[in-house]
Amino acid sequence: MADGSHVPAEAVIVGVGITPNAQLASDAGLEVGNGVVVDARLRSSDPDIYAAGDVANAYHPVLGRHIRVEHWANALHQPQTAARAVLGQDAAYDLVPYFYTDQYDLGMEYAGYVEPGGYDQVVFRGDVEGREFIAFWLGGGRVLAGMSVNIWDVNEVIQAIVRGGRVVDTDRLADVSVPLEEFAG
Repeated sequence: MADGSHVPAEAVIVGVGITPNAQLASDAGLEVGNGVVVDARLRSSDPDIYAAGDVANAYHPVLGRHIRVEHWANALHQPQTAARAVLGQDAAYDLVPYFYTDQYDLGMEYAGYVEPGGYDQVVFRGDVEGREFIAFWLGGGRVLAGMSVNIWDVNEVIQAIVRGGRVVDTDRLADVSVPLEEFAG
């Protein structure tokens, strides 16, 4: 430990890199808060400086808030938006955040964004005990995020549902006989 003490353990898990290194941006006088604060075009508080990737705390027009996502997809896609913006083209980074992971016999894909306590209902669709289901987090009747567990090829539809921002009938959302595409829009 920092004080020189030791903690006995059989295994140690280390998480590295969650805090963005925005010192250079701060030293340059840019607005910093959980990364470099940028607008939907990825422009910083200095109109001649753009930021993309893990360090960008970007305003997300679909979510209506700033968000910093630590996922390789931002590093892959955000530079294209920044380049279009630099060239004066109409550009906004509005891809719905997502991630995927495999944990032993569970494959999970998540799309959308919701903070702990930032929702008022969770709707399950499928066989939770059998570990083949989709969970939807809702706020005000709108789907904020969805996670499929051992159900494949639904992530794009879940992203469309989140993007659509419509109030949904939760009974129909839970009903596996109703096509998911009905809620996208």
